Amino acid sequence: MVIPFLLFFAGVFSLGMYLYQSVVEETAFFGLLVGKTAQTELVDESTGFVPGERRNALSEVPAIRYGRQFAQLNVTWPGGGWRIQNVPVYLGSDKKLLKKGAGMSFGSAFPGERGCTILSAHVTRDFAELEDTPIGAVVLVETIYGPYAYRVEEKKTANGTDRWYMDAGQNADLVLYTCYPRDNGGKRRTERCVLLCTLIDGTEVGE
Repeated sequence: MVIPFLLFFAGVFSLGMYLYQSVVEETAFFGLLVGKTAQTELVDESTGFVPGERRNALSEVPAIRYGRQFAQLNVTWPGGGWRIQNVPVYLGSDKKLLKKGAGMSFGSAFPGERGCTILSAHVTRDFAELEDTPIGAVVLVETIYGPYAYRVEEKKTANGTDRWYMDAGQNADLVLYTCYPRDNGGKRRTERCVLLCTLIDGTEVGE
């Protein structure tokens, strides 16, 4: 008698968790509705992250382990307030890390290095307003070794199967991308919103 009863409730619990992760979290504006409450629950506060100060010269990027927070990201534009605020940035972009914040694609360049830094985050969380960001917006990436500022030069949409925006050798210093569109009417998102940015301030590695 007890075993069928326990199996029934275990099934109900599993179904509830599936619906939450697969349906509720994929709803447009989920990140805007839950705000910082969800971030507080998900972000590991023991990361020990502290933004570094601007350096006059930098010979190399400090050693950073996969899965560690090494930066935080903010986006603003003239006449507007901060829209994407204090987003933690981790080395790596697996599913677990993207529930905590933005992830840097492994193999792309760190801010200040030669090449392109590629950052992504969920449209239902930290990058919910990425598609609203205009050309000319400023992206501030504060790393453990110093701050870097970028200007948004282009905004594009890409098919999810077209991975050109993942190329670390492309003609951009920073790429931000997320699923598109934000309001998908309950359908699966098959496109990406991509921002191409140019470095405007920060100590380059090897200067």
